[in-house]
Amino acid sequence: MVHETAFDDVFDSQATFRAMLDCLSRPGSIRTVPALRYESMPRGFCPPMLSLLKTLCDHRVSFSIGSAASRPDWVAYLELNLSTPFARVDQAEYVVFNGGKFDSDFLRLNRGTLEFPESSATALLCVQRLSEETQTSLSGFALHLKGPGVRDVTTLSITGLDARYLEERSQANKFYPLGIDVFLVDGDGRVAGIPRTSAVEVC
Repeated sequence: MVHETAFDDVFDSQATFRAMLDCLSRPGSIRTVPALRYESMPRGFCPPMLSLLKTLCDHRVSFSIGSAASRPDWVAYLELNLSTPFARVDQAEYVVFNGGKFDSDFLRLNRGTLEFPESSATALLCVQRLSEETQTSLSGFALHLKGPGVRDVTTLSITGLDARYLEERSQANKFYPLGIDVFLVDGDGRVAGIPRTSAVEVC
């Protein structure tokens, strides 16, 4: 395992941040982050996820990983490549999950407080594929999103996501402004945002 050098802290960070901000302000839309070649990615880890974390994380925030005890190689890899501390799931600002199988650690995410709702966690879910097409594979489904940033309805198709994440997200966001925001990212660098303000229907 070596320290990754492909990510440019200025140019790639700016491009990734713009993509994430844009897809969060336009829920259900897909943007892409720079395609970078990382050399020592641990097995099962989604390469573009490192770009997201390197953009979001610094010494003032913390990250975590769902079921971290079973993924020590993920923890070690991110500790090597991020300038931010590893924390428990219920204390971290950004938490990475394998979207293909629901992880009960998702239930432990910090939802913020009435005084500081912005202190809540953001969930980063690795999925197989994102698309704005209405057709999906046999292992996928489509979402209809409504709410701020959406004109009428936006459709987002996802392959490789356990639908329970969406059910539990809705439960976590019942008492707005408390709740969690979600980013979805696939292996090709496509990213979609689902803020807590969005109403989501599985089609």
